[in-house]
Amino acid sequence: MKPGAGITRAEVATIFFRLLTDGARERFWSETNAYTDVAAGSWYNIAVSTLSNMGILGGYEDGTFRPNASITRAEFAKIAVSFFDWADVYAVNGFVDVRDSAWYANYVAVAAELGLIEGYGGNVFRPDATITRAEAVVILNSVLGRGGDLSFVQAHAQAALHFADITPGAWYYADVIEASVAHTYTKQDDGTERWTALA
Repeated sequence: MKPGAGITRAEVATIFFRLLTDGARERFWSETNAYTDVAAGSWYNIAVSTLSNMGILGGYEDGTFRPNASITRAEFAKIAVSFFDWADVYAVNGFVDVRDSAWYANYVAVAAELGLIEGYGGNVFRPDATITRAEAVVILNSVLGRGGDLSFVQAHAQAALHFADITPGAWYYADVIEASVAHTYTKQDDGTERWTALA
């Protein structure tokens, strides 16, 4: 899985495109965009074009999208927030390295308020740092309201673990298993999942 590696802007566009409802996908479907570096025949074109048409994605001032560039934590937070009705969410920026004048300041504050993101020690967010694949999985699970059943996974570790580079003690372990292992579950009153079987 390479949990500490970055993830590209094209990969993120494709992931979020797949999360759209059928209705949203049909309503905003697009195969064209204004970016100079997203060709019509590229594997990510429809995802980038559709999400841009929705206002979820944006490019840079030079007219590029930079599909192969790693996505930053601030950029990812903006996309995640865009999947919620967040306009009326009152949020105060609590991160010392997120300037109030930054284009992403409100997105990051709202993402934190919604429980989609967390920072590091000392109220640091590192908005310009590349988001890791593990961090992206954890945020995606939050967007989807999903969470792994750690006790079930620990009891079935051999069957559940698909990646050689994911260790059971890792902070993202349960989230990676949640996202990568088919399972059945019942939803608890507190919103958590109680896994019943591996599918």
